[in-house]
Amino acid sequence: MRRWLPEATLEHLRRVAERPDLGGRYEVLDEIGRGGMGAVYRVRDRELGRDVALKVLSAPDPEGAFAARMRNEARILASLEHPGIVPIHDVGTLADGRTWYLMKLVEGSRLDEHARRATSLAERLRLFERICEAVAFAHARGVVHRDLKPSNVMVGAFGEVLVLDWGVAGRVDCGDEGEVLGTPGFMAPEQARGGAAGERADVFSLGAILSFLLDGDGPAPLAAVCRKA
Repeated sequence: MRRWLPEATLEHLRRVAERPDLGGRYEVLDEIGRGGMGAVYRVRDRELGRDVALKVLSAPDPEGAFAARMRNEARILASLEHPGIVPIHDVGTLADGRTWYLMKLVEGSRLDEHARRATSLAERLRLFERICEAVAFAHARGVVHRDLKPSNVMVGAFGEVLVLDWGVAGRVDCGDEGEVLGTPGFMAPEQARGGAAGERADVFSLGAILSFLLDGDGPAPLAAVCRKA
């Protein structure tokens, strides 16, 4: 007699099967996030007695395209030491061929969630200023984010602001024409057309983030800044 497992059970088994095992020093505790390219886990560093975050590809990558992009993200993060950018600790490959890297565990709420709570205009502008500082730092080192949006910004319990998810980031001169990178509603027109996305594309996204934070509540000069960006 053939018996079928419920979809929820199959999904649970799949995630358990692909649960990463770094062995030795690091103990994987639980999954805290998942995207199109990979998953993020809370990991216990037994040696230092602290929790860190592990990002790992969701599945083996025979052609190596996703692994290359993840390693590129790790190298970019390693080159951007700034309070508003998540620091990276290590990078490697699992026994099954999946690429991973360890980074600081960021706890708090995403900007799109944080903004729903009652915050003053001054507070929202302070958050936006911190985002701009991190992006300006990256630009000064020749790196563009290319996917800036509220869900890629984390606000910590003490007001710290971190720009996350540099998975499609690249060097200013790297090109990438023909590949559409970014999120509709926050990406510049040249990105939507598959053109090269430089610093101006990030500025466009920053203007969209500011418009999101103002939510029709800002004075005319701030609305003009959004339009100009």
